[in-house]
Amino acid sequence: MAKLTFPPNADADDDNNNSSNKNETSDSKEIETREEFLSALIKLQNFEIPTDNNFQEHEDLLKFILNYANLHFQSPKYSQSIHSLFSALPEYSNKTILVPCLIQTNYPESLLKWLKLISKEQLSDVERLVGTIYNISRHDNGVQVLNSLNTTNQLKDFLVNHPDIELKIMCAMTTALLSTPEQIKTDRKRMNNILDQLLKIIIDASKRSPKYVAKGWHISEPLIVLVRLICYDRTLDYILQHAQVEIEQNSMVKFFIDIFLQFHKNVEDNDSLKLSTCTALCNILWSISLRQQYKDELEENKQLKNLLEKITNEKIVINPIHYVPKYMENIQKAAEGILCNMKNDDDQGKDNERLNSIKKKPSIMISYAHSDNHVCSQLYNELNKYEQNFDIWIDWKNTKTGYLWGKIADGITDANIILCLLSTKYYESKSCQQEFVYAHDHLKKSIIPIFILDDKPPGWLAIHTCMMKYVRFRNIKQLEQEKLKDLIGMIEENLFDNNLKKDQYFSHQSLPVHHEETYIEYRDLSQEKVQQWNQNDIKQWFQQNKLSIDLWKLYQFENGTQLLNYATSLSNDEKIESQRQIYSEEFNEIFKGKRLLPHQFTTFAYALRKLYSEQNTNETKQQKSQTCVIS
Repeated sequence: MAKLTFPPNADADDDNNNSSNKNETSDSKEIETREEFLSALIKLQNFEIPTDNNFQEHEDLLKFILNYANLHFQSPKYSQSIHSLFSALPEYSNKTILVPCLIQTNYPESLLKWLKLISKEQLSDVERLVGTIYNISRHDNGVQVLNSLNTTNQLKDFLVNHPDIELKIMCAMTTALLSTPEQIKTDRKRMNNILDQLLKIIIDASKRSPKYVAKGWHISEPLIVLVRLICYDRTLDYILQHAQVEIEQNSMVKFFIDIFLQFHKNVEDNDSLKLSTCTALCNILWSISLRQQYKDELEENKQLKNLLEKITNEKIVINPIHYVPKYMENIQKAAEGILCNMKNDDDQGKDNERLNSIKKKPSIMISYAHSDNHVCSQLYNELNKYEQNFDIWIDWKNTKTGYLWGKIADGITDANIILCLLSTKYYESKSCQQEFVYAHDHLKKSIIPIFILDDKPPGWLAIHTCMMKYVRFRNIKQLEQEKLKDLIGMIEENLFDNNLKKDQYFSHQSLPVHHEETYIEYRDLSQEKVQQWNQNDIKQWFQQNKLSIDLWKLYQFENGTQLLNYATSLSNDEKIESQRQIYSEEFNEIFKGKRLLPHQFTTFAYALRKLYSEQNTNETKQQKSQTCVIS
């Protein structure tokens, strides 16, 4: 049998052939996948915004793209494909209504991871990654997710090795959008620097009509960031009075008015950024209009008033691709707010006349931020138990039709008391600021602050509420019954202090605390010496100074002499605090567990000290006038 022989390396050749075939198959699949990836990117860029809010197709495509990118991110072989992705993402995310799709498919985590891995020499890709993160921060959901990923600190670390000026501006704007009011407050130096950068971009862009673009930024973008930062009241003060920028106008207020008028005039209505830019400017002007010192400057500009009135009557078509963040009110509401603050004194006098002509049950208005609706609903349900005693005005019942701010203004005007649910969201809301300023500054309404949790009010509000009687709810899941009892007592006290006949309006059986009262006919106490006052005169003095009637009942002063004698025990703050501690225990005992709030006693003590001082001054003047000098 002949011996069989094989060609040399036949097995190797077979192995090579098999390997070659496998490589060809593998390459073919890789090329096919890469082509699918690039095709997906093109499809992503051409996607339209769904009209039925079904974004499933967007999310499926984004998942495929992300999986491919994460798999091949660091491979030089695929660098061009990844570069194409980085080019597509800023454009896609700039349609901010689509940001939730990126969040749903976990892009924020990947973007931050890629930012750490990418070389700083690839500057264009770095800019696109940061630009996409910035776009995500323009959406409220994006802010929440990026803050959960500690993005602000990650961007700080990133900038250490990336000193590029444009990157710094982009990171600064992102940081500003991610900052809480408390962070804005505590990091003033850095925030002021960011404000100056934003204002410089706005100033430069304002000179480049009709495109209004400077350093690659459209004027709308820094304006929207300003709206976000103005939620902290000192930010507006810095912008208007201390900003380190140069402008041609004689004031920053005039600067913003001029931009608004010129932009609205020069930009075509079909420009996709016109509405968002004008909305941001309206929101800024609205914040300015809430400050009394700038009222005249706004009122004097007739062009501004005419444009605002035109906007309130226009039919606004919302741009479907741009998300409007919660901190920015729609343009018509902002315009109406500015016009409301520009009202002259005659208009406000007419508003007050409406209340004087109304003969009906007292009205209690609730002013609140819609984010606190869960607290408001509980409060409304509790107050509604006393519907036979007073009406409750709340927006969802009274603003279903008609002119929104007109309805709210009427509600404030007709109300005997305004209950303000004060929280971080309330402080940030220009609508809430509008309601408070209109009620307190313009109409001089009685306000009861209701603090939610331990949120501290900003300066513009704290200066007004520091001497007001208030309630604080710390359990927002189930409002504390003891605090609700205090609140009803304050409402009862306020209504009686406002010269309403309590027996006419209150069903005592339904109130937590029962007091037998008689209606007093007021007389001019200034015409009599305090020493001649009787018990009714003393009660009238308590009511006129809006002091707690419970304190009047506690002390039971029989005449003015007793009142003045007690004033001597309140001559300094230490004595006031000592007296407060003594009478707090007695107050709690007499009124069955009810607490004497510190500001209630302090307000009473200061009023009594003032009365004592005025009485001594009057007696001194009378003694001098009775002295006869013989020459």
